[in-house]
Amino acid sequence: MKVFLLSFLLAMLMACTNKEAPQPAGAGSSVNCSTANITSDYAFAVIQTNCSNRGCHPGGNSPEVADFATLARLKAYVNSHKSIFELRVTSAQADMPQSQTYPPLSRGMRDSLACWIAKGMPD
Repeated sequence: MKVFLLSFLLAMLMACTNKEAPQPAGAGSSVNCSTANITSDYAFAVIQTNCSNRGCHPGGNSPEVADFATLARLKAYVNSHKSIFELRVTSAQADMPQSQTYPPLSRGMRDSLACWIAKGMPD
């Protein structure tokens, strides 16, 4: 049983690598947007993990129109409210997530999202 469990965990670790998205940057570093390949899958996963799955922007009763339940809704929100999204999510003064329970997005995540937006939110 231990061998099976160890094999399963090793397989999961190997399956979870993503060669397209940059490694999370440390607190003092940033993402080089000219060389980074940020995809919609990566950006949506960051938003799902940090915004939607925590109950803040899952759709339905989301604050105002900040419904990030699907990639299409996230892109529509960013297109319609780009300056607000950039201020609250990707800027140096970003205050999202606003919960005391969850840490703020790392600089690498904020920079990755900003790069994704700057490049036209490519798939």
